[in-house]
Amino acid sequence: MIRVLVIDDDEIAREAMRAVLVRAGFDVVELATPIGATAVIKRDKISVVALDINMPTINGDKLAKLLRDNAQLSNLGIVLVSSCDIDKLSAIGEKVGADGIVSKAKLHVALAPAVERAVAARAGKTSPPPPSSAGSSAASSSSNPPPSMRRPK
Repeated sequence: MIRVLVIDDDEIAREAMRAVLVRAGFDVVELATPIGATAVIKRDKISVVALDINMPTINGDKLAKLLRDNAQLSNLGIVLVSSCDIDKLSAIGEKVGADGIVSKAKLHVALAPAVERAVAARAGKTSPPPPSSAGSSAASSSSNPPPSMRRPK
């Protein structure tokens, strides 16, 4: 079973994400703060992290970058979740090498598919992508852009 770590300081948002993912058949672990996330990811064999961008202790984009730069977590899928403008969220996702982005307004229809795409994107990866390639090759390939470039519908 695919295990997803949901990190959001807002209890209602965290519960909404959990409900969507459990309904889609995922095993869900939750954290109210990003502190200790790496330990939970390793201990609980997490496949994908769905994390909010705006949190008080460390922003989700900074955590995503730290996770992406950790060689031990090269197969970890990362989905950024936020209520911010979708263009801004897309740019942040590209910058940190996220596998997907989801607007909180579209959680109910976009989160589970984004998690599935993140798992698929990371399934064949043996090493993390170089930081500078997160968006450069996406613009030249219109047939199958990476999940970080896709917008939720």
